Amino acid sequence: MGPDGEGGPRSGSTVISIVLPDRTGGPAGPEKAALGPLSGDGVKMFRERTDHRWTGTERRPRSAGITVDQLSITGMALVFNPAAFWLRRAIWLTIIVCLLVWLCVQLRLCVLRLTEGGTVRTWSRRTVTDIPLPTVTVCHGNRFKKSVVLRHQPAGAASWPSWHRLGYQTLNWSSFDGLDQFYAEASYGWDDMVFFCMVNGNNCTDVGTLASAPTLLNGLCTTFNTNVTVTRRLVSAQLMLGLHELEPLDEFEHNGWHVYLHPQDVHFNDFLFLSGLTASVKVFGNRLHEVKVFRRVTEALPNGEGKGCSTERDALYAQQQCLGSCMMESMTAGAPPSADQGPPCSVPWVPRSAYPPDTTSCATMEELSAASMDTHQGVDETAFLSWTAECQCAPPCRADQYQLEEHEKWHAEETSIYLSFPEARNATIGAVMLRLSDVEELVAEREAYSADAFISDVGGNLGLMLGGSLLTFVEIVDCVIASCLSRREKRSRACPK
Repeated sequence: MGPDGEGGPRSGSTVISIVLPDRTGGPAGPEKAALGPLSGDGVKMFRERTDHRWTGTERRPRSAGITVDQLSITGMALVFNPAAFWLRRAIWLTIIVCLLVWLCVQLRLCVLRLTEGGTVRTWSRRTVTDIPLPTVTVCHGNRFKKSVVLRHQPAGAASWPSWHRLGYQTLNWSSFDGLDQFYAEASYGWDDMVFFCMVNGNNCTDVGTLASAPTLLNGLCTTFNTNVTVTRRLVSAQLMLGLHELEPLDEFEHNGWHVYLHPQDVHFNDFLFLSGLTASVKVFGNRLHEVKVFRRVTEALPNGEGKGCSTERDALYAQQQCLGSCMMESMTAGAPPSADQGPPCSVPWVPRSAYPPDTTSCATMEELSAASMDTHQGVDETAFLSWTAECQCAPPCRADQYQLEEHEKWHAEETSIYLSFPEARNATIGAVMLRLSDVEELVAEREAYSADAFISDVGGNLGLMLGGSLLTFVEIVDCVIASCLSRREKRSRACPK
């Protein structure tokens, strides 16, 4: 009240006057010309009511039940807020629906890529400091010594060319006691082929071991194995191998030497040779070879491309045993039926463990033909692939191979080797200088679309499209379950028993 007793504005109050037009079109009456004085609460209420509808919301009592305000999807709470401006809610709803549709499309593509499967191969290289030496297997190109073969041929019919054409058929089988004796006597040993072998200036026999490897296609070979590692060389070789021929051979009768490089844990045999798991260098007489090799490691998936592979430690040995058994079954199935001649005899190129303990060595040509099923002259690659095509023998998942990177050769007369080895001037010699690269190549088989990539893509799409994560799905499921339970509870209250 004012001093005159009439109601007037209090100290600190605010007076807001608004002129409103008369709804009848006439001038505004004095009672409509202004609002009375408003308190602070009244001003606040007035401002809220006159604020813009876009950002304004009406205060409504909170309804009982489950709301979607707890969802972490941006804009979802605004869409389900009935007090928000309708246009704002519609725009956010359109954006969320479009993003959900695009998210479903992306998730469908991810699922399709995952179900299609498939594999890819990746190539990588690394530099190693300690380079492992490969196992070196040396075989003679003639397989057997000419002098021994001629001595065991019939008198008056000894002929080296006929041996090359007919093989064991030209032998006088009564001149030796079984095929094992002839094979051991006529084969080339390490000293018969190698006159020097050096590893970083050390003799090979001082740093490694020698082992015999009897084969059908290459005769008796000798394998040099060592655990010594070498370092990088840019010019000189880490391993040098000198070869010589001691047999009296005529012109065009020398067939050189075969030098095979393979990993240390691989035993050289015919299956390894025909499977292509070795790097080979053919050394002809009076030739010097300088070879640079690198190591390639191949890793495959157990259920990847092909028939699968084995992760066992001795998987390669098991594969060779399996191929041998399968190959014998294929050869037996294709052989013509014949009368039973008793247990077969043994041949030198098949391990003794594959025969019964009392098996004797083949003593006649007929026994050899029956025991080898007419493969004593050799097996070509076409026949090997045909016999082993249906074999279910899993290869190892990890395979180490040596690949030739550089290969240069010279005539011995073009070098100074005769100054270092004058005794080789009138002999047939050969040499291999092996330089190992410090670069190791890795070829790995990988899944074309792995589970890790699938999870990463799904999470990326969720974060990019909705700003959510996998927990967003948990929240949605939680809200759906809670909403269903709330409605069920309401129905039970509305319809009591």
